Amino acid sequence: MNVDINELAHYYAKINISIIDVGRVVVPSGKRCFGGYTPPFSGVVFPLRGRARMFFNGVPYEMEYGKVFHAGPNMSLDKEVLSRSVWDFMVVHYQADNNEKDSFPYALAHFQLEPGYNTRINDLLHRLHSSCTTPGRLPELRAKSLFFSILDELVTSASQRRNQSGRDIVEQAIEYIKSHYMEPLTVPGLAGQYSLNSKQFAYLFQKHTGMGPNEYLIEQRVRRAKELLCTTACSVAEISACVGYSDPYYFSKLFKKRTGFCPSTLQSYLGKNTG
Repeated sequence: MNVDINELAHYYAKINISIIDVGRVVVPSGKRCFGGYTPPFSGVVFPLRGRARMFFNGVPYEMEYGKVFHAGPNMSLDKEVLSRSVWDFMVVHYQADNNEKDSFPYALAHFQLEPGYNTRINDLLHRLHSSCTTPGRLPELRAKSLFFSILDELVTSASQRRNQSGRDIVEQAIEYIKSHYMEPLTVPGLAGQYSLNSKQFAYLFQKHTGMGPNEYLIEQRVRRAKELLCTTACSVAEISACVGYSDPYYFSKLFKKRTGFCPSTLQSYLGKNTG
């Protein structure tokens, strides 16, 4: 399930939840368990050591430190340890108020977040485990507070990593466009290089540059065409081909729309003033 982090944060902020338990599990290397089910409440899995693969309702998740996983109640569950070392993780089981479950679909879903290597989450998690194994009302209150602190840190870190990842992708795409603007580039083709669909890629590009990828490509081509018109004796058709347009008529229309004058007019004007 794709997760909107802002929406997830909003849901957790408004719903009433109860913590059922917090457990730490150490599974031997090579251990496999198929045909199981998650408990009748939601759970958040925090890998600590080793690697494993879990299937929630048949969907596989590669589990390792730096990632956090959510599973809904009563889901089919298969799991296997992939690492040569033990698979060590903590899981927090919680339950949303019955009256709020319909308005909180994430509580019933499986999904993954990537906060990265965050020692503060680990510290809060161990404190939460300690509070949940200590009897009394005060530890119960402290546990709820710690759980929300963990959620806050989790969604904040995951959001920051997504933004950084998106920025890195856009920076790579910009460099690629600058080096390959003369080729027949397309948004689907560019997006595919980064394992994104066109909509996702265009959204990231717009977010980090203020313009769409097509707009940026055209800007680069027109800028280079201006340079060639000013510094070479190439024909308009040759320059059109040099900047990625096989149709010089289309190129001339586009150039005039972007600059206010035809490429042939600019070329003629420059020739008169340098002759």
